[in-house]
Amino acid sequence: MKRKSKKAPFQSNALKPSIKKHLKALGLTSDSQYFAWCHQRNFDQSLDKSREEIQEEYAAYRDERLMRKENTRVHHNPERFLEESCMGKIDPQTIRRSGWHEIAQALAKTSGGKEHRKHLARFLLQLNKKAKFVFEEAAFGTRKYLYIQALINLHSYKNLWIRHVDDWTPETHNVHGQFSSLLHHLLAQYTVPEFMSSAWFRTDEISKDYRDWYIHVANGQNIRTASLPLPFTRKMAHWFMQAPDHCSIENAIKWGHIIALGGDERLVEEVLTTRIAECMDNYDFWVSVYRFFIDNPMLDRSHVGPIIDFLYTQKFEVQECVTGPGIIEYIQPPQPNLCMKGRTAESLISQVERWHGQLSKSSAALKLFFKKSGIPEYRQKTGDRKENIWSIRELLSGAELVQEGREMKHCVASYARACAEGNCSIWTLEYTRANVVEKCQTIEVRSDKNIVQVRGKGNRYPTQSELGIIRNWAQTAGLSVSPYVRSK
Repeated sequence: MKRKSKKAPFQSNALKPSIKKHLKALGLTSDSQYFAWCHQRNFDQSLDKSREEIQEEYAAYRDERLMRKENTRVHHNPERFLEESCMGKIDPQTIRRSGWHEIAQALAKTSGGKEHRKHLARFLLQLNKKAKFVFEEAAFGTRKYLYIQALINLHSYKNLWIRHVDDWTPETHNVHGQFSSLLHHLLAQYTVPEFMSSAWFRTDEISKDYRDWYIHVANGQNIRTASLPLPFTRKMAHWFMQAPDHCSIENAIKWGHIIALGGDERLVEEVLTTRIAECMDNYDFWVSVYRFFIDNPMLDRSHVGPIIDFLYTQKFEVQECVTGPGIIEYIQPPQPNLCMKGRTAESLISQVERWHGQLSKSSAALKLFFKKSGIPEYRQKTGDRKENIWSIRELLSGAELVQEGREMKHCVASYARACAEGNCSIWTLEYTRANVVEKCQTIEVRSDKNIVQVRGKGNRYPTQSELGIIRNWAQTAGLSVSPYVRSK
């Protein structure tokens, strides 16, 4: 019995001459490429085309080529790039230049009519001639932002400007100093803390409230009379206004609250390396945690991070468990009613240690695998003969996190779900000498490419040498290091 032969795919020599010529004009070499090309542009996926259809497709191809050629010229001209992006003449998807793609996206999302966009373009072009920050990035807390987004937000408040932008001249070469100066020139009658500038970079729902805070303080009003998410005492308001320049506003609220309660800067810095650094939820509970740390001043501050991880997991973290094909069961937190009343430092540390042991046996974590973050790994040779090697590699499964936690005696396995969801990535710093590999530090990198935690065995801080290696990696990999990451 003869087998039915499969229908052979179209061969280029079997195509009609007009189609062969058309494919060649489009720069395509096969019918499969042609079908994909037609699909992307909503043309009929067929090899039976009329003359009119062929002409229409070639016209589309020619327009695309002219657009790419024109964009290539624009992409090397900052002024024209800004102007045409503001006016919606540039498709952000055509931008490949590092940093400019994100700028084009931010400008493409700008609301407002033609006149509004023209005014924005003039504003940006004027600033680009005077300042250095238009195409730069800024960092507050553990997050990075675009100055272009801050300028878009600032421009939307132009009806509140108290001085004309023409009268502003930067007095420093520091880009953040220039932007801060611009904000003060346009909006402020009184001095505003530097960290509050972060309100202008953000697009999340709460950021409008934070910009209102800025204007409130800039007009000489007390921060306590602004629309606040929680009451500020006089002492808390005072210390909030003294928060370091690099803080986010959420960081500054914690800074003000912890210092006002009697804590010190070391405690604040430890809290700001944890998963609750930017979180404002369940604030009353976390205040009780801060009080616990303040009431136990002899508790080694290296325990702050592990204790907060433990409390968060026990009281708030809902876990997903796959119980069958397409069936997900949500497991509620083990201790939703947990509180700090009556707890001692010794008993809490013991609970954290037992939890670490349970994590090392966690079957839920063992089943998880993570996508690569895209951040390059790192190797650095040392020694007189370059025979010793420092290496930093990414951990890509829950099993690797569990093993890391066992060897390093810390709770990194609790980050398995965050890694699986792409919120962070976990890395291990190792030192190889005489073919013996020594684990040195575990590193948490947030999704915004910011290194926020570095801890060794038993949650020890990195040595200056280890932190130096990590900073070298950060520089080569395009990462930033949180100001709260510290060495011994």
